Amino acid sequence: MSSKRKRKYFEDEIFSLKDAKELILKIKMLDGVTDLTLRAYKLLFNDFEKFFGNDVDVKSLTVDDARDYIFWQLHEKEPYSNSSRRNKKGEKGVSIRTANNYLILAQSVFNVLEKEGITFNIFSSIKKIKEHEKMIETLTTDEINKLFRTFNKKNYVEFRNYVACHLMLDAYSRVSETLNIRRSDIDFKRKSVTFKRTKNKKIRTVPLSNETLKLLRELIKENEDFDSEYVFLTIFGEPLDDATFRKNLYEVAERAEIKKNVYPHIFRHTASKMFIEQGGSIRILQTILGHASVETTERYAHVLDQTIENYHEHFSPIKKLKKKSKTRTSRQRR
Repeated sequence: MSSKRKRKYFEDEIFSLKDAKELILKIKMLDGVTDLTLRAYKLLFNDFEKFFGNDVDVKSLTVDDARDYIFWQLHEKEPYSNSSRRNKKGEKGVSIRTANNYLILAQSVFNVLEKEGITFNIFSSIKKIKEHEKMIETLTTDEINKLFRTFNKKNYVEFRNYVACHLMLDAYSRVSETLNIRRSDIDFKRKSVTFKRTKNKKIRTVPLSNETLKLLRELIKENEDFDSEYVFLTIFGEPLDDATFRKNLYEVAERAEIKKNVYPHIFRHTASKMFIEQGGSIRILQTILGHASVETTERYAHVLDQTIENYHEHFSPIKKLKKKSKTRTSRQRR
């Protein structure tokens, strides 16, 4: 005989956002999510506090409150309010993609709260906002060279960040994967790096060029005074976090006067584009990137209009037919 699960919290008990945050972070840590994912949940709760207020009882929130929160994300939130990246024009609202990311996180949070018998999932009925597929932004070779020249290699912080960018471009890696590598993850004999803290939690090994290996050796030597296995460290010898790295990268890109939004993931996009442009296989690229589905990798085809034109011109079946036709007969049209 089945019985209904008892609620942990009674109706007259207040369950605050602070209570919810502590519970969610504890459960997610036990689930083994990455530090980057934990940070995303913390950012979500920061937004919850801004929108709903610190004193709100989570059990009192409704579906309408959830809709209003997503509307606030899209049209009223001030992005990067505490950052140098703050919108100078005073425009408000985040992108549709960012709003959808917050929606997914919010659904996950309230799904846990529902399972714990605290409240129902107020976000469950809200669908992802439809967005037009955008061209994937990449850097040109000139822009990469300009950016790389701008790094002050005599300064430890900028040299370290230069090495990280070099590695992301060479290994097609995400920023979280890159900053989490340890010395033992680099195989200098086999010229490769192994990423163990990946998005899909699958270990991935990628070959490296001699230039990148040389830079990694230099950085590891710079860090000899620190008692740490991590390759990318702060000036105090602590593992470098992605927020600090993003801020530093943004400042260097501004000095380089690159008009595009330069963020860590753009190196992964750029490397993938270059790979395809040089005739690389989509299937091989899928393996390098660690994508579970080839459809995800095929998004890079959208940035290759000129490459597709060149391939089509060279391998056109009609062109081949015409060549065969000419060799088969010398008969001319009258």
